[in-house]
Amino acid sequence: MSLTYPETGLVDSFEIYRTQKPSVTLVVEREITEPTLFRNSNNDRAETQQFGDQLHAQVNGEKFTSKERLTGLDLLRSLDDELVDDEYTYNEPASLEESINVGTLTYGLAGTGDQDFAIKSRVIEGYTYTTDEYDLMNKETRNAVYESGTMRTDENEQSEALFDYVKVQPGNSLVHFITLEAATGPMLLYALHNVLNTGRYGARETRTGRNVRNEVRAVILGGHDTSLSTGELLMEYHENEACIGESIADYIEAVRRTDWEVYGEFEGADDFPEWYENLEAVAARETDDADDVLREEFDRLTEAAIDVFTDDD
Repeated sequence: MSLTYPETGLVDSFEIYRTQKPSVTLVVEREITEPTLFRNSNNDRAETQQFGDQLHAQVNGEKFTSKERLTGLDLLRSLDDELVDDEYTYNEPASLEESINVGTLTYGLAGTGDQDFAIKSRVIEGYTYTTDEYDLMNKETRNAVYESGTMRTDENEQSEALFDYVKVQPGNSLVHFITLEAATGPMLLYALHNVLNTGRYGARETRTGRNVRNEVRAVILGGHDTSLSTGELLMEYHENEACIGESIADYIEAVRRTDWEVYGEFEGADDFPEWYENLEAVAARETDDADDVLREEFDRLTEAAIDVFTDDD
């Protein structure tokens, strides 16, 4: 399948310094399918935010993006060894040259230790909040079990160690606005792949199966910033027990600007165009040639970035 990209919202080629900042916003609903723990400074529960008379869990967008970055890095390594340098380690870059890959070009990177370099992120993701109530009284208690399979030690002493977690429960969801600023087509493809193919989030996610199902409810293209706010959506456009899809539609229509192109399955939006449907099919790896297309698109971006950084030096 040959992909095409829209003329609005993206840049034609990779550049370090961005004089123009068109943007694409993915409106993602993250549906909770299993009890999920989003920790903050209190390791037993999420941060909270009050909207009206309800308490909502507040989640830093990086808690989602960090898991999605790992999904993308795994994809790059599986597609082609040359897409990621053998010396590159997530969040522990050795040098700029070894760190150039689609993941760092899309999500950014800062050199650590003695390294003095940075790749600016093209992805902007703000805080998000549960659309329904977060019940602090709904605690899940876990026991500290020993090797014997019981709460008794080898000396037959009874353990009293209990852990209480306040998880976001199935049936709840979060609306997350993910904006790509001055991104290329392959960056959008990469970010979309990571959203559609990541299903485990939160603390202790290695001890559970898929706990979140992501769905792109809308795509917004603009010649300038198209960032939206989940807090604004919930405070001003979403009533308790209301349909979140209708609230999203009302919010977008209220803040919409003349340079926006809005696509989605709700009133006021245009139907998803063919270029997006093809993009999503490849990103979700639903087509027979998806891996070939992904490899070709990512290789093209990587080579272009290497040329730019080399010329810049």
